[in-house]
Amino acid sequence: MSFSVLEQLRSAHEDIENIEKSMSLVLMDKTKAARHAVSCEHALKYLIDSSQMKCKIAVDIYQDKDGMRTDDINALAGQRSDKKQGDVWTSFYDKVKEVKDYHRRFSINQGLPELQSAEWFYHRAFEADASDKLFSGEEELGKRVDMYEHFDKFINLKKVSALRRTRFREATYARMKDKLKKRKADELEPDDPAVEETVEKEYNELDYIEWLKTFDQFHDIPRYCKYRDKTYSEYLEGLISYQRNFQLRTQPLGSIEKLEQQFDKEFEERWAARAIPGWQDPTHKEKLFCLPSDKLFNNEAVMKSHQSGKLYKKKLAAVQQLSMEEQKQLVVSSEEEDRRIARLESHAGKWHDLLSDTITETVQHLQKKQSQTAEEMDMDKDNADSDDDDLDDGVDVSGDEMRDEERPIYNPLNLPLGWDGKPIPFWLYKLHGLGIEYKCEICGNYSYWGRRAFERHFQEWRHAFGMRCLKIPNTAHFKEITKIEDAITLYEKLKRDAEEQTFRPDQDVECEDIQGNVMSQRAFEDLRRQGLV
Repeated sequence: MSFSVLEQLRSAHEDIENIEKSMSLVLMDKTKAARHAVSCEHALKYLIDSSQMKCKIAVDIYQDKDGMRTDDINALAGQRSDKKQGDVWTSFYDKVKEVKDYHRRFSINQGLPELQSAEWFYHRAFEADASDKLFSGEEELGKRVDMYEHFDKFINLKKVSALRRTRFREATYARMKDKLKKRKADELEPDDPAVEETVEKEYNELDYIEWLKTFDQFHDIPRYCKYRDKTYSEYLEGLISYQRNFQLRTQPLGSIEKLEQQFDKEFEERWAARAIPGWQDPTHKEKLFCLPSDKLFNNEAVMKSHQSGKLYKKKLAAVQQLSMEEQKQLVVSSEEEDRRIARLESHAGKWHDLLSDTITETVQHLQKKQSQTAEEMDMDKDNADSDDDDLDDGVDVSGDEMRDEERPIYNPLNLPLGWDGKPIPFWLYKLHGLGIEYKCEICGNYSYWGRRAFERHFQEWRHAFGMRCLKIPNTAHFKEITKIEDAITLYEKLKRDAEEQTFRPDQDVECEDIQGNVMSQRAFEDLRRQGLV
């Protein structure tokens, strides 16, 4: 490249064309290796930015604000800048001299200029890719999310944590009360020490998997846990920031700004229609809301205790001295706080919807790990490492064979792939009944295609995890059982049968008195204590 503006323009057009070719190479790599899709996305982002920069250079030259392009064109035509008639050949040799002088002073690679071909841009794009440093080990290049930090924030929200414990205590009290009613025992009081002891023994804090499944259900959290709560707002902001950043890291070509504009538009429409779950009524109309102190309470007793304090009476007197407009401003401030929290919840829910597939994959991965032994985990790790090896396993493959393998497989019937990576024959598909769907409710309504896959899944991790959640052993008795209700019923029947077959000395041992009367050991012992035998 010389100092000529026309040469810079030609070089920009050549680079744009080479960048387009390198983009096609990156897209072909993306279709061949799905596990490197994120790296290809970042490489495409780099190429698009490079192309835009070259296009900007070309546009600036075409606009010719400084007139240099016009001067170069006139010089090629033999016109001189002093408007005197020049010689075309003289101008030509001047340009040749200028080009030679440029390459003599700025030559590289022993006098040969660097060739910026499509392959050169292709390699530069992947060298600039830093996607392996953008993700944590748990995220595994965008396959899963890593939200342990936000989970810790959620379980440490004091009001929400106290709410979960209170709800568990109420459920425990109701369960213990029902048991005592069946036994016709004395009534149980809510503050009975037995209730607290049971809660301490059985209460377990929310786990990470359950939180991942339900963290977008903000309407289940009562209003008093959110209103004017700084830690809850920070938790929501952290959720939005992480999900937004994760979307940007996994899909760098997407337009985050347009998504956020769409989120805002949908929120404004739903807020105006009062259609957001949990925010149908404003906070200042709640019975337990106290306007002078701008607080929302969880029960009437706490509110009365607050209203009997000196601080509340002082604030009440200050509010009574305000004008009508200033009092209305207090109501407007409360509504603005409602709108701010509802907006954060709406945005966090929208980002969750965009990442729902990734979050579901994360939940399934964690459930699988919980049901695996150490040996199975090591085996999965070895398999993952072997998948990262070269696709040709170190064997030289000719160009024609490589092109054949890179062609998309024609599979209009969507048949399963065989060991060779090609669709199996249709007669084999029908023979094994792979078109028949079997659903298992214990596995979370997961579908299995074909009888063989259905029978094998009873010993796989998904079914074993579902049985463990039901607290039922995954034994041979429960094979072919797919309904949760059927599994529980069968388990109860097996327990009753086991109890009936258990040897009980007080009922199964028979005794005989001196008169020849036969009775159970328990009855004999009772009569003997009374001195009747």
